[in-house]
Amino acid sequence: MSNDSIGPNTNESPPQQARGGSKGPSPSLIAFLVLAAIAVIFILQNRNPARTHLLFFTFNSRVWTAIGVAIIVGAGLDRLFSIWWRRRRSRKS
Repeated sequence: MSNDSIGPNTNESPPQQARGGSKGPSPSLIAFLVLAAIAVIFILQNRNPARTHLLFFTFNSRVWTAIGVAIIVGAGLDRLFSIWWRRRRSRKS
């Protein structure tokens, strides 16, 4: 008597199920790569120095550096405002 007549073979792996969705890179990956390419092009085209004024300070920096710092500061302010706004709304409830 063989093992085949007793039951299913437990040594075999279960059949692979077909994955849903489309094949290829995701739209978010494509968007990320496009934005990264645009950022590299922007940096390469804006390497010349510029004078930047902030309150009582004046310093020379690359254009792309000044814009990058401004974006980072803006994102930080957005985060702080969002946290403050959520706390304010939760206290009213």
